[in-house]
Amino acid sequence: MDELKIYVADAASDRLPHGNETLMLLRARVAEVMIIEETQELAAGQAVAFKGRLRIGAQEAFERLKARFTDLGYVPLLRESDSGERQEVMALKGSLQTLLTQRPWVNLLLFLATVFTTTLFGGMFAAALTPGGDLSLPSILESGVPFSLTLLAILAVHELGHYVQARRHGVPVTLPYFIPVPLPGTLGTFGAFIQMRGAVENRRALFDVGMGGPIAGLLVAVPLFVVGLALATLSQDPPPPTRSYLITLLIVLFRPEALDYGIIMNPVLLAARFGLVITALNLLPVGQLDGGHIAYAALGRQWARRVGLVTVAIMAVLGLTVSPTWLIWMAFAVFSGLNHAQPLNDITPLDLRRNAAFIGAFVLFLSIFTLRPF
Repeated sequence: MDELKIYVADAASDRLPHGNETLMLLRARVAEVMIIEETQELAAGQAVAFKGRLRIGAQEAFERLKARFTDLGYVPLLRESDSGERQEVMALKGSLQTLLTQRPWVNLLLFLATVFTTTLFGGMFAAALTPGGDLSLPSILESGVPFSLTLLAILAVHELGHYVQARRHGVPVTLPYFIPVPLPGTLGTFGAFIQMRGAVENRRALFDVGMGGPIAGLLVAVPLFVVGLALATLSQDPPPPTRSYLITLLIVLFRPEALDYGIIMNPVLLAARFGLVITALNLLPVGQLDGGHIAYAALGRQWARRVGLVTVAIMAVLGLTVSPTWLIWMAFAVFSGLNHAQPLNDITPLDLRRNAAFIGAFVLFLSIFTLRPF
């Protein structure tokens, strides 16, 4: 999901240029919802900032400004000042939604390539864990086909959850792009992603888009894990210390005899376990990860950034002391960006239902989190 970036120049003046009709109209319309205390023209009129105190609720003010700015060719951005004592309306020239050109053949080619790589290289990974470790081509395909179907089903439904929520909130969004990885020793993919080609209107919409993926993915990953668990055979080894609370609960409910034993991984169980782990890692409250969007929507800009930086520091410590996998995920999180997607209305908080869902998301994260993800 793309980050909304706004580039502006330094303020040129505290007053609007005399005789500039558009800027005066903008000011008049902002004055309908705000007691204006300060006005700044930025980037030669491409953006205008109005600071003051709202006369009405943030959501009502945003809806009114959005309607009143349209004929002037501007869109509003509403946010709290850094001190939290005033509000700011930013009038931005143009539209933040772009005309979306879909190229479904690109999505299809990437998907087919990912089917191939997850079947071959994911199959090699899965076959190596089976008793005997037969890496002949028939054995690889026998393991690779169910592994690929399971993993791609989880990834596809995860991205579909984001896609549906984005469309529900009127945000232009691409079809999923799958990422094939033709390297031995890997799962054959780095996952999938969609791109939003426009800004979400408020933190509630951002929360819904962020939550849509993990919830949808889990609705597929959990049943497939249960299927794989039912097909699995047990070993005489002790249970691994890396089982999450959710996996332990599923074992208790559907395969209680396996609680005190190791489980020999089959392709479906292995792929479903990876699906659960990837969901947990995506829920980390960092930047452009799903958890980063969720944390921003629930906690606001300043607290979300603090939580994100603390999370990155914890990942670094875990990478140096527990598992180097955490360093890989830390690098991925940093590379994707530590800044958060900013909604147009950055003031209206989550409602009671979404706040309850945020607490549920935190509990869900704890239930599938493990110090040694792989």
